[in-house]
Amino acid sequence: MFKLIPIVENTTTSKQYKCKHGLSLYIETTKHKILFDVGPNDLFLENAKKMNININEIDILILSHGHSDHGGGLKYFLNVNQKAKIYVRATAFDPHYIKVMGIPIFVGIDKNLINDRFIFSDNISIIDDELTLFSGIKEGNFYSSSNRKLFVKKNNKMIQDDFNHEQNLIIKVDNKRILISGCSHAGIINILKKAEDLCLSNIDLVFGGMHLFNPPTHKYESDEYIDKIAKELNNTKSIFYTFHCTGVKAYERLKQILNNRIHYIGTGYTYSLDDIC
Repeated sequence: MFKLIPIVENTTTSKQYKCKHGLSLYIETTKHKILFDVGPNDLFLENAKKMNININEIDILILSHGHSDHGGGLKYFLNVNQKAKIYVRATAFDPHYIKVMGIPIFVGIDKNLINDRFIFSDNISIIDDELTLFSGIKEGNFYSSSNRKLFVKKNNKMIQDDFNHEQNLIIKVDNKRILISGCSHAGIINILKKAEDLCLSNIDLVFGGMHLFNPPTHKYESDEYIDKIAKELNNTKSIFYTFHCTGVKAYERLKQILNNRIHYIGTGYTYSLDDIC
């Protein structure tokens, strides 16, 4: 059993649901009701109510990385849900910044929210036979140029972010392997390869942002780079569902090569394994 509903995304499928730059995915499996990221504010609560999703019933919250468009709603989640275990990298609470015209702007998550429900995940964290988290990707060649504008402050020095705080989720459903990624700062190609290595098999479905659009500058990656990503993805056996930081224009270019193997998903869509496969 697998169901996924974007409850916050940059776009929306209906005027009934509000949209905002950010991400929050509701995921239901046989064993779990999962929230993957909580968006930038409390919008996930408003949309979830309209979608008849009870946030009180979430038993696992996964924060993909330490940026506020994915974790800004954390305090609102903690106010509503009293039982979920929260899986996050410890480094997600380091002070993260984006530089806009050379000026650093804080885009991190409030570390004062940490409590005894938080579980700090390792490079590989096996939650159970359905769910595995992984991070710490250091190898690969496919990185967004906009990563160069992202920094972390350590020892009072602003240094380039290495995205050690980013983690990804593998869900095993029957004979299917599903990869969930937030922004893929480590590179969607590199993340997918790592997931395949961990599973010792192909990944059937990928839900993830690809960080091909930089919101502060409203600039996309070059057409050449987007085409390069598309060609690499086309050499895999996966079907892709993308959103958020991929950007609609980049998605349209990816689709020229990937055709019906890639789809853009917005706030309010409902996906089940039967619908997808």
